[in-house]
Amino acid sequence: MARQPTSPPPRIQLHLDYRITPELALNFVSLRMRLLLLLCFVAPFLSWSQAFNQLGKPNYFGFHYRHIAPMQQMQSGLQKFSDSVLQTELTPTNGYTFGGVLRYGLTDLISLETGLYYNQRNFSINSTRTDSALSVTQRLRFVQFEIPIQGNIGIQLSRSIFANAALGAAILYKPSSVATYVNPSDKHEFRQVGLVEINKKVGFDFRASVGFEYRHKKFGVYYIGATAFVQLQPAFVLLSKYQYVNFEQTAYGEINASGFGLDFKYFIPYTRSGRLIFQQGPIE
Repeated sequence: MARQPTSPPPRIQLHLDYRITPELALNFVSLRMRLLLLLCFVAPFLSWSQAFNQLGKPNYFGFHYRHIAPMQQMQSGLQKFSDSVLQTELTPTNGYTFGGVLRYGLTDLISLETGLYYNQRNFSINSTRTDSALSVTQRLRFVQFEIPIQGNIGIQLSRSIFANAALGAAILYKPSSVATYVNPSDKHEFRQVGLVEINKKVGFDFRASVGFEYRHKKFGVYYIGATAFVQLQPAFVLLSKYQYVNFEQTAYGEINASGFGLDFKYFIPYTRSGRLIFQQGPIE
């Protein structure tokens, strides 16, 4: 059974960023290598898909960047956990997603979109020992890979402007757990762990998007829009631990990573069999 230290800890207030240990640095490099290998694996497939469409409709290959903002309405805002004298608050901050996207044309205005994305979510964590006012603020980064599949419907508003609406889902792969720790004073230690269990590395979400795009025969397709996504499982389990000599406290809970994002896409123009990717439409 844990025992209380004989002398009370000093009353101090510190706000420190996390420290990068060699283990965390190797883990970070490993994630980057996995992403590079996945991109190398799918690049030939994406190039092949860009060149063929048995339905005779245009395909597009491009790049997608999403700026992610947390939403309290989706229960992904401030989350609190406590255990006796330890109180921890986790606040999502802005994150991002980027990757390659393929749009496969079914008709002139209906298409399927898929791709491979790198997703990074950022969190600010504040832990306090309530009986001593000892407090620290740490940052935690959590990485996922996404394979989205969405049905896309376009409405032609003018010669080059289209309004789009999309609905679909995504497969989420969480490669590893993450962790950060800090020693604010003497033998006091605060450790934050984003735990991913071995049998919960794969997850799913539902997502819906709306936006507008500008199509140009020579310069490609420019898209701006917004996406709301709801993850069907927690992103990870947060283990927040405080230790002073032999005295330990641990607070934990599941983290919801649903949210809202602003989307920016660019599709590359190309020619196939002497024709541009854009077919003459009724307005043209």
